[in-house]
Amino acid sequence: MMVGNLIKKKEHLPDFSCEYFTDEENCLVGLFWSDGESKRNYQVFGDIMSFDATYRSNGYSMVFVPFTGIDNHNNNVSFGAALLASETAETYKWLFRCFLKAFGKQPDVVVTDQDPAMKKAIEEVFTGSRHRLCMWHVMHKLSTKVGVTLCNTTDFKQRIWDIVWTDSLSPFEFEVGWHSIIQDFDLSDNNWLGDIYDMRESWIPAYYRDELMSGLMRTTSRY
Repeated sequence: MMVGNLIKKKEHLPDFSCEYFTDEENCLVGLFWSDGESKRNYQVFGDIMSFDATYRSNGYSMVFVPFTGIDNHNNNVSFGAALLASETAETYKWLFRCFLKAFGKQPDVVVTDQDPAMKKAIEEVFTGSRHRLCMWHVMHKLSTKVGVTLCNTTDFKQRIWDIVWTDSLSPFEFEVGWHSIIQDFDLSDNNWLGDIYDMRESWIPAYYRDELMSGLMRTTSRY
């Protein structure tokens, strides 16, 4: 029903895009759509795009995937959306190709979570885009990965927040602050902290202070 309605809109509205594909049993695997207003939003505000696949739709047993940006008033704007039944690299590649077909150009920056399948698809399809990680997705795991007690009974969490959620530090200042915290709390053996530090150039604002990120590094926390 939903696919049929979107296909009818595509037939009658020249600026409406809709693509879908099914599996061998004719079950829906992916559905993408974008309307004229979304395309106009992208032409103006599409330099930086957030792609978030964390919303699961119980009604369709599929993941709802919004493509969003930020306008000049710092409000969310929609570029389109999709429903996905699987979250594989091949499915994401199909979706990103649909996006390129609809909009005709890649975003300068794509902000996502740490999904490896998504990362692979971005590298293969959005070849001219810079891939950044959503700060919220990374830091949301902090208490789980280092311990609730440490976060709630010491100044560890606040000190991490102070060097992560700012673009006023240089890369050197961030690294000095990070190593100081790790040393003070004896966390050099924490593998998760080591992993996110190794990825720091993908999600820490200190490394791209000259890029206008418009708040999209906090993608999920905006909703």
